[in-house]
Amino acid sequence: MLKERPYKRQSDLVCLVALILPFLLLAAASPDSHEVTNVEYFQFVLATGHPPPENWTGGNYPAGTADEPVVLVNWHDATSYCRWVIRRLPTVNEWMASCKSGLKKRGDVWEWTSTDVSVGLETFKALCGPSGSCDCSHRYLPDQKNEVKGFRCFRDSAPMTWLPLFFGQEVFS
Repeated sequence: MLKERPYKRQSDLVCLVALILPFLLLAAASPDSHEVTNVEYFQFVLATGHPPPENWTGGNYPAGTADEPVVLVNWHDATSYCRWVIRRLPTVNEWMASCKSGLKKRGDVWEWTSTDVSVGLETFKALCGPSGSCDCSHRYLPDQKNEVKGFRCFRDSAPMTWLPLFFGQEVFS
């Protein structure tokens, strides 16, 4: 009668992780399909009481711009919105990888990222690409905003959450 080796279960888990890990790393974050629009940001403003962008009149976005990217938002506004929808701003590397893979853009705006860029004694945030570009060379202070700064959020995936279904809870204990 064969005795089961005590490390077989661990060995199987290591093999599984080694096989799946490259796919998990590729799927670590996924971008929203478009920049945050005025109508999406309007829902955030209504739900949270967050101040609307300066170009909105009476708390409403300009007529005919519902599906255009929201602009005149600073980094703090963008971060607050992404947290509200349980997402986050991308890093420059994540944004560039998505851009090179065919990221769709609705407008000609630079998008805020979470990447810090130190210049002298100040810390700036990197902004990435207007339409048709994967450029991430713009640097602005987090409080700055203008008519060509918008954003999109990225969703973190939690791919490891399904492992207990196959191996039982004791895998993580």
